[in-house]
Amino acid sequence: MGAKTPLEWKHIFETEAFEAKYAYAGKDLGVTLGEGETTFKVWAPTAGAVSLNLYQSGDEKAEDQICTIPMEKEGSSVWEISVRENLKNRYYTYTVTVDGETHKTQDVYARACGVNGKRSMVVDLADTNPKGWQEDAYVYDEALLPVIYEVHVKDFSYAESSGIPKMYRGKYKAFTVEDSTLYGKGEKRTCLSYLKELGITHVHLLPCYDFGSVDESKEEDSQFNWGYDPVNYNVPEGSYATDARDGRVRIKEFKEMVMALHRAGIGVIMDVVYNHTFALDSCFQRTVPYYYYRVNEDGSLSNGSACGNDTASERVMFRRYMIDSVCYWAKEYHIDGFRFDLMGLHDVETMNEIRRALDELPGGRHILMYGEPWAAADTAMKAGAVPAVKKNVEQLHERIAIFNDDTRDTVKGSVVKDTEPGFVNGGVDLESRICSGVLAWCDGKGGYHPKSPGQTISYVSAHDNWTLWDKLCYTLQKKPDFAGSDERIIQACRFACGIIMTSLGAVFMQAGEEAGRTKCGIGDSYNSSPELNALDWERMYRLEGLMEYYRGMLSIRKNFSGYWRRDGKMPDAVRFHHCQKGCVAFSFGAWSRDDRWQRLWVVYSTRETPYRLTLPKAKRMLLADGKSVLSQPAGEADEKDYVQIETAGVTVFGELW
Repeated sequence: MGAKTPLEWKHIFETEAFEAKYAYAGKDLGVTLGEGETTFKVWAPTAGAVSLNLYQSGDEKAEDQICTIPMEKEGSSVWEISVRENLKNRYYTYTVTVDGETHKTQDVYARACGVNGKRSMVVDLADTNPKGWQEDAYVYDEALLPVIYEVHVKDFSYAESSGIPKMYRGKYKAFTVEDSTLYGKGEKRTCLSYLKELGITHVHLLPCYDFGSVDESKEEDSQFNWGYDPVNYNVPEGSYATDARDGRVRIKEFKEMVMALHRAGIGVIMDVVYNHTFALDSCFQRTVPYYYYRVNEDGSLSNGSACGNDTASERVMFRRYMIDSVCYWAKEYHIDGFRFDLMGLHDVETMNEIRRALDELPGGRHILMYGEPWAAADTAMKAGAVPAVKKNVEQLHERIAIFNDDTRDTVKGSVVKDTEPGFVNGGVDLESRICSGVLAWCDGKGGYHPKSPGQTISYVSAHDNWTLWDKLCYTLQKKPDFAGSDERIIQACRFACGIIMTSLGAVFMQAGEEAGRTKCGIGDSYNSSPELNALDWERMYRLEGLMEYYRGMLSIRKNFSGYWRRDGKMPDAVRFHHCQKGCVAFSFGAWSRDDRWQRLWVVYSTRETPYRLTLPKAKRMLLADGKSVLSQPAGEADEKDYVQIETAGVTVFGELW
């Protein structure tokens, strides 16, 4: 009898009998390092034999194997071997035989690895802690809504204009440089010193677990990828370390990065990609074939990720793996939040279990969770499992948020049709949808119903699709001038920013959005050159006025308590006021008497010429006029029944107590 087909494995794995007999609840899979003993455990219930291979180095091409030791099966599903030696800093793999087929693989549960992740590493994690790590912490009130800044580790400091020393550019270590300036000239702040003054609460790091699309053994810096290609989920990526060959270096430097951001008063969010792996030929597949992946009824691999494989979060052992992995990053690396790629490919129960597990950690309630509530295509999820897509947001824990593509597309237009506009760049009849966006879609008019604004991530751009600047160039210029500084595009950027900053919900922005970041019209730049993807700090300061507008709007948001609470009653406090076509006006009150303003009055207008807008009487002072945010409130505090709107954009008034 030959090896089982994928469909035969599917029918075995999806039975209650299999899960009941073979699922393992222990927390000791992987390596346990003792004083004079090292224990290895592998969950491989379908294996006929498993052996441990030990090596001197982490380079899979090196012919330096020390020995191979057969492992013994303990119980029904776990293979184990205890070596009476402290094997700290040794590298290892497993040889696994299933249905007569034998494969060598790294450890599914590895916490360290060699170059390119093909050999796992025995590591004493205490050795990787930087000085002061035990005292490191970021305290954030989980009741408050965050302002999130999305950064790619290499993008952030790759350009010479970043002022980061060359040896650290594009690396974790770049975040530890405290006083970097434009070209190192000591004037315009860049990187960490810039982030300190921007007004954000968290940095969202694009994937920086160990991924497979960059060859870590190559020294040249021309390789680039966003990193949505998981290989070792519980190990930092080596290409961002100063030495990818010593498995300890990437761990220590990752921790140094986290600690530097925490000292700057900024939380750290990881972009995690549990919905697929770099390839089907993974450590998961080589260890327990077809258990970790979804298979269609015709025997083909499910491909809702558009990456050739979908993992099966609804299966007990992968669900536990996801929970353990997220909690491991939170505990070992002090991570403050997790963004789930294609969260719609995971089931609601798994996502809610992760939330509960995080909440049980010390300080775990302040850890953020959010994700993409969609998938690239249909997936072969087990019958009865509920996908974590937008329409099911009410079934998610109230502190699991979703990216809101309705807000994104209403404000700036479609992310797939380059010239289709939104409200800020020529779209019409969008006022009602803009109002729903202000309410974080808690009005249910999108066909789904978030429990509170805290379940909505309001944004207009992220790493994928066109940058905000490029999208606006496509829609507002006959011949897009991506490298230019057209005032029409700048004003549309201000308009988009103003809407996001004055809407309910958490705020998210792509790094550089606040200063006209361009990728020359390329939307899917996941493997384009690092030069195209890099943050151009020189351009950032050429458009410094736009940057200051973002900073000013963040200041208004920060200093008005009505924006910060994730309370489900927040939308009820918003009052919309009658306007003519092309205009939206609303007001809502502060949550605290400590606020300077009793209410904020906000007007979104697409009209280019000045006009008076009739509003209920109030003592209002001008805070932002559509083109700039005033450092000092302007206008008379006399009670009036109108406001003056000077230009297209977002105008904000504060009402005195």
